[in-house]
Amino acid sequence: MTNTILAIFMGIFAYSSLNIGLVLQKKGASSLPKIEEVKFWQNFKNFFTNKIWLLGFLLTVLAFGFLVVAMNQGSLSIVAPMQAIGLIVLVIFSYFYLKERIQIPELIAIGLIVIGVIILGITNPDVDFTYTLEEVNESFLQIRSLIFIGLLTVIVIILSAFSFPKKFQFTSAIFAFGGGIFSGLGDTFTKAFMSGLDFSNFNTSFVFVLSKWYWWLYVLLMSGYNIIAGIFPQIAFQRGKAVIVTPIFSVMSLTTPVFCGIIVFSEWSGLAVSVLIMKIVSIVLVVGGVIILSYLNAKSTNQNIKEDTSELSNTIEAEI
Repeated sequence: MTNTILAIFMGIFAYSSLNIGLVLQKKGASSLPKIEEVKFWQNFKNFFTNKIWLLGFLLTVLAFGFLVVAMNQGSLSIVAPMQAIGLIVLVIFSYFYLKERIQIPELIAIGLIVIGVIILGITNPDVDFTYTLEEVNESFLQIRSLIFIGLLTVIVIILSAFSFPKKFQFTSAIFAFGGGIFSGLGDTFTKAFMSGLDFSNFNTSFVFVLSKWYWWLYVLLMSGYNIIAGIFPQIAFQRGKAVIVTPIFSVMSLTTPVFCGIIVFSEWSGLAVSVLIMKIVSIVLVVGGVIILSYLNAKSTNQNIKEDTSELSNTIEAEI
């Protein structure tokens, strides 16, 4: 149980740092010249000398550190839903930092998430979800694991390849969907990346995993899926509305690792039917809350951008 509690707190810290970091990066980037209008090294200098953007960047880096610890200590199906708590922290941060009012729908969403996470926590079995590298290999080499991960990857690749060169109506939704899935698979391989690492005997375990070629494969897969997961939402935002893109990406990035935990690592196996039903209800509550918060957050962001653009236009007209 101690490991599970640590995983939950590390997951909350990770996703809270990530969400706040992204908000600060967006705020810092909005005050800089457009990327395409400036040379590479000048862009590099602009971003890394902007204190707000740099703080946001450091928080996103810190988030990865918290996440790898969470993945090392707990199950995917308990860590992934902590994204929802990260969204709640973002709402609170926006209230104090951006002076945005917390609306009734947001309070309802927060309530759904809190109830869902509590149910998920109390129904989590008192089982050690830390794995050795060999145990992880056995899990990934199961036929059902290979089919599940392979099928998700192929579906995303086919849909993306089909929709990208065309002015397809649902391109933004497809890339948000694919980005969320790849983000979830990236989290799954992050857990594989952390397998075999024992924090109580870190030096010895680290030397051990470095000598295994398949651990390096997990590093490659983790990096590849996470990089693509970072690119896809940007493509989606360029081709569609944030109020559509953000909820789809958030839900898929949350549910994919949960299903990976169930299918690949058998995290829900052996549970009583009543417990399984409660877990399903908890996931539905969390996902519902995430959809509402993501939608409202994206809508608020769009409104802020419009207001900033309008203010800038009025300033330019006044100067002219």
